[in-house]
Amino acid sequence: MWIYNNFINYAAAVPESLIFGVILILIVFILIITFTIYYLYKIISSQRRRKYTGSEAVINAVGTATNNIAQNAGGFITIDGVSWEVINSGEEDIEKYDKVLVTGRSGLKLMVKKLKK
Repeated sequence: MWIYNNFINYAAAVPESLIFGVILILIVFILIITFTIYYLYKIISSQRRRKYTGSEAVINAVGTATNNIAQNAGGFITIDGVSWEVINSGEEDIEKYDKVLVTGRSGLKLMVKKLKK
């Protein structure tokens, strides 16, 4: 009988503000974990993207001519906002703003040909 008489109702003994505080801490902890996982995913996925370095990385890329380029003559194109010096290795002249395909490189110059529309 002594055990039952000294039983304390712990649910009634814990103040509601403490329960609210614990729930609030759990919610904040879950939000921090969620954002951390999201940003770790973004960082890891950005590291797996294609590396853009040097002229080898732009072979088979499509660019835009920034000037008229005659057959077997030099000129300039832009690929992703970067200007490249090129040689027209195609069978037709390239007009300004035409789309060109990078087919290879010769030294520091890229070899391009005009894309068909």
